[in-house]
This record gives sequence, C-alpha cells and structure tokens, in this order.
Amino acid sequence: MRVSSSRFDRLPTIDACEVGRPRLRLRNPVLSDGGEVIDWSLYDFFSVALNTPFNASQDLFTQPQGASYTPVGGITFSKSLLHTNLEATGGQLPNGYKLDVQAMRLVVDQHVQYGDLLNLLFNTFADFKIGQKDYFQGPYANLPGGVGAVLSSAPDVVGATAAANINNGPANSNGMAGNYRGVYSLSAGLEASITYGQNFKFTVNPTIAEGGIWSTAPDTALPPGVGIRAWQHLDGMWTRPTQ
Repeated sequence: MRVSSSRFDRLPTIDACEVGRPRLRLRNPVLSDGGEVIDWSLYDFFSVALNTPFNASQDLFTQPQGASYTPVGGITFSKSLLHTNLEATGGQLPNGYKLDVQAMRLVVDQHVQYGDLLNLLFNTFADFKIGQKDYFQGPYANLPGGVGAVLSSAPDVVGATAAANINNGPANSNGMAGNYRGVYSLSAGLEASITYGQNFKFTVNPTIAEGGIWSTAPDTALPPGVGIRAWQHLDGMWTRPTQ
C-alpha cells in the first residue's frame, strides 16, 4: 500500500513549551554562529574648559578611540579608553556587533563646580537617536549617574567672609553611592537596539536654555571653576561574534 507524505512532514518537531517562542533557524550572515551576549556599557566623553561659553552641541559616539577631539574652549587630544570604548568608525558599531540599550546614565567628574553641574543638568538638552528615530529627549537632569562616589561635609564654624568658607559644603555628584539602579531605564522588552550598519549618536545641546548660552565658572569663583568633564553611558546587552 502506498502512503502519501504530508507537506508538513519536513517541519521540525518542537515541544509544547516552545510554542510561541522565537528560535534561531536561519544564520545571520554577520553573526554566523548566533553570537555571544554579555552585559556591556558603551561610553563616550565630552568636556568644556573653565570660564568658557558652552555654545556648541556635542555629538557623542561619532568619534572612536584614536580620533582627535577638541573640548569646548580646550586643547585637542586623541581619545583613549579613558574617554570612549567605541571602536571602528564613528557613529556605527563594529562589524558583527549589536547593542540592545536598556539604560542610560550620565557620569560627571566630581571636581565640577556646583553651578556648572546645575547648568549641565537643567539648562542642557539631551537627545539619543538611532537612525532617524529618537529614543530619549529631555533635560540632562533626567539621566542620573547611578553609582557615584559622594563625599558630604559641613562647616564647624561659618566664616565671616566667603573665602573662609571655600572648603565648606558638599561635594558635587549626580549619583549616589550604593544606588545601583539610579539610572534612566527603558521598559522591559522595549530596548533600543543598535545593529551593525546603523547610525546612532547622543547629542548634548546647551544652546536652547531660556537664559541663553551659559558659561562655565572661572577659577576665581567660590568654589573655583575647573570646567566640565563628563561621560555618557549606554548600558545593555552586547552581542559580539564568538571568538
């Protein structure tokens, strides 16, 4: 007796618990083995010299390691791992890599003068874009730094002059020590995915404050201005080729 075969005979068999769950059936031409996934933080750096108008937007993640960077009002230098861990060409991930962004945070050098920190947080606009789509827009104050070293102090005696109180008061930080989840997190399942070949950038725009262009404090201020050094982090799941 001849038995006719069904057109479904060639389909793979799955268990009931696998119904509705995605499975890697086809090979990605870039990640031929499916890749390796780890936790990762992609970061980039920007800086403003002391006593300087912050009058130019900063497009972060557009200059990789080794590229020349000129701080606002500062001296040009080559970026190292202290400034960014972005490789390959600026504005894109290396071949075969992907980042599913789950959180964003701003880390500010704690030597920054408190007036400069407040201007950075409340008079500066931030915009995270992948391709032509925005995934975050708002004042920089919305992006806390998560873990940060915080040292607070208070004067025993209030001096008669401003100079006598130069060392009295708290250190400045946009993160609290031990607050490991003090970051701007995206909703579960709504990660912002950056895939190989996509353009992305994080723009820091200080030019639209209602009071106009603001300047960093001079070294004659109390406490003295030192300028601004800051790092923008994109935290998430990092997919890379298996070595």
